[in-house]
Amino acid sequence: MERLMFLVPAGVYLVALTIFPFVYSVYLSLHQAKLTKLHRMRFIGFDNYAELFTDSLFLDACRNIAVLTVASITVEILIGFFAAKVFFSLRETRIGAVLRSASIMPMMITPICIGLIFSYIFNPNLGIANFLLGEIGISPLGWFSDPSLALATVILINSWQWTPFMMLLMLAGLMSIPAEQYEAAEIEGAKWYHIAAWIEIPAIRGIVLVGIILRVIDNLRLFDIVYVTTRGGPGSSTEIVTFFAYKQDFQYFQVGYGSAAAVVILFASVIITAITVKYLRSAEDD
Repeated sequence: MERLMFLVPAGVYLVALTIFPFVYSVYLSLHQAKLTKLHRMRFIGFDNYAELFTDSLFLDACRNIAVLTVASITVEILIGFFAAKVFFSLRETRIGAVLRSASIMPMMITPICIGLIFSYIFNPNLGIANFLLGEIGISPLGWFSDPSLALATVILINSWQWTPFMMLLMLAGLMSIPAEQYEAAEIEGAKWYHIAAWIEIPAIRGIVLVGIILRVIDNLRLFDIVYVTTRGGPGSSTEIVTFFAYKQDFQYFQVGYGSAAAVVILFASVIITAITVKYLRSAEDD
């Protein structure tokens, strides 16, 4: 009994802030419920889910988050690997330690602040981005107002914040490679691209997959940057699933419909994670 009592605070926390909200969200998703009239909710089964997958705005949000996730993670891996190689070569120097510490600063800033900072940088009239473009003779761009450019700008901001995360993972992987492998490659006269392809990439593949899992889940939960910079616009060009659920819940008060969108986000995260973990385990077995 004494041992069980020590688990009570964690159990209460888990039930109150995790299990109950999840169960209640699933419950609401099966009802036609308005936030201002929860006492009049009506059970409708899976109608909310059926409506979601015929809602063009929700489908646009799914497409946008898929594009954002794939593009962001690709940029983070490519730039992160290059940066990890640079820091790996500078690992014994003081300047390397200083630069490595400075490089992770974007991760320390909250997404809300990141959004505010870049909303000023990309301001069409007063932002430094358009000022610098004007200095080299390029017309000002509507970073957040141009439908063809807004999503790319959000991807740029998201990648800027989280590339250091992928860099740190890859750097840790590179540092775990035995020095004997590099020495053997040097004796054999291997070029840098041979070393990358046959030693480094296979060695860090597992840790990169873990990073991809975490970043996919993070991107599916992305909200702050879009909320601060574009509010899902112009049109639906930057509408993402979390912002869609937020608007249904707190702008239109359709909490049943919004809860259905939130449950879809959760199960998408679980399915993607399960598939990736299965692939990771099979890769480790090979």
